[in-house]
Amino acid sequence: MTTVDWAQVEAELGLVVPRAYRDFLDIAISRGYDLRRFNICHDAASLVSTNNIRREMLRDAEPRWCHGYLDVGVGDGCGNYFFLHANRADDDTVQLWAHDPSGIEDVGSATEFFAELLAELEQGFEGSNRHRVDGSAVASMPARPPRANMINPFTGKPI
Repeated sequence: MTTVDWAQVEAELGLVVPRAYRDFLDIAISRGYDLRRFNICHDAASLVSTNNIRREMLRDAEPRWCHGYLDVGVGDGCGNYFFLHANRADDDTVQLWAHDPSGIEDVGSATEFFAELLAELEQGFEGSNRHRVDGSAVASMPARPPRANMINPFTGKPI
């Protein structure tokens, strides 16, 4: 069983990982759920990499991706990303970074969000909420050959 070095994650990202997310990932790992299969952050490396890439991709986007956001590799399947505020261990709010229309949407309690996500994982994403979320971990995506003149779809600028 893999364990997550939370101190490493916090040091590398410069934030505090909320307990609600720590509990979710620890439970998912202990139950043997294959988060990588669903393209969801599954360890310290994928969490750090996904957040660093998301920060770079969306630094000039509207709305701006803030340093204190924690992307856990879960989106809505439409290019929008669920995230947590990661300033305190007891932060318990999930929001959605949306690009069309652009803005930040309130989702609700992180504790409830992750309980629903665990229920979907238990059912292999065949449950009633299977279309509500989609994996969006950048670090888990298969490597692609570099493309010349690639444009960031959110900012319209070259990558």
